[in-house]
Amino acid sequence: MSYFDLIHSRGHEGVFFCADPAAGLRGIIAIHDTTLGPALGGCRMKPYVSEANALTDALRLSRAMTYKSAMAGLNLGGGKSVIMLDSPAQKTPELLKAFAERICLLKGNYIGAGDVGSDTNDLRVLHQHCPYITGLAEEDGGLGDSSILTALGVFKGIQAAVKEKLDRDDLDGLKVAIQGAGKVGFHLVAHLLEAGCEVAMSDINPAALAQVKDAYPSVKICQPDELLALDVDIFSPNAIGGTITEEVAKTLKADIVAGGANNPLASEGVAAMLHQRKILYTPDFIINAGGVIMVACELEKKSMAEATRKTLDIYDTALQVFDYAKRRDLFPWDAAQHLAMIRIQETRATGYHYGRGSSASRPLVGAR
Repeated sequence: MSYFDLIHSRGHEGVFFCADPAAGLRGIIAIHDTTLGPALGGCRMKPYVSEANALTDALRLSRAMTYKSAMAGLNLGGGKSVIMLDSPAQKTPELLKAFAERICLLKGNYIGAGDVGSDTNDLRVLHQHCPYITGLAEEDGGLGDSSILTALGVFKGIQAAVKEKLDRDDLDGLKVAIQGAGKVGFHLVAHLLEAGCEVAMSDINPAALAQVKDAYPSVKICQPDELLALDVDIFSPNAIGGTITEEVAKTLKADIVAGGANNPLASEGVAAMLHQRKILYTPDFIINAGGVIMVACELEKKSMAEATRKTLDIYDTALQVFDYAKRRDLFPWDAAQHLAMIRIQETRATGYHYGRGSSASRPLVGAR
């Protein structure tokens, strides 16, 4: 399949390859859909095994951002950028400046934020050279760490899944396996323990696990394979994408899969396999939307309180998706995608399309 065939097959509006040999920049900016507003998505900076792998990552993640923003009720489209690094040392101020200048070439049709391999320090440098950056630290005029609200949204999604699958309004005594002890996983532990859950966790980073254990001694620390074999009520993927393969789905011992990782299913066929095994998969782009809600509120100069209020609505959104899935005999992932596309298509029907001009107008999320 050619690059153009790959791009067309996912419905993308465009992909921008950017380079600066002197700075060592090799980047890709993918814009999936700008019907609702400018394409917002994080700047992912990490090593990739190939350019094709980097492109596939940008395409999958940007499409998920379209659905995420649409289902969160935001006036934003879906985008994502990736920078191919040979090593962390390659992420220099010069490289970040070069990348910021490339983002500026898109004149606000893409807005960058934090992601894997980029933090608020990187975003500060990017923002110094380009206004189309959000997710800034509080001292830089932003709302701070978006992982806090991402974790809150995941927790509300878990509550909704428990209501749907187990017909319970509480989580007391439920067993939860968390894959990934990064920022989202760390904050999620606090919510689950406060709700009375028994929590087990794994990560490939021993230091991250040690931090969790120091803060929450009751958490059971496991090896990655051991975690997958546990008999639990809820399996929560909060690490990198693609960890739930067909092999994992065949043997997973859980009633619910709900986590903050983007694209945790290795393929769309895994969703069918989980459904056949009567495991409720809670779509990732529904419940991990707290972060994008927060950065959208930052763009609109709204408060952290407003961002928190919108994040709490993830509970009702998840229940809406489950109900729609049952009524239409769909997998929850497909149901969520359908609902997102309904909003986008209804917007197009009004004659409005942010990215292509419009015969109608409305308030927009704008760059800083």
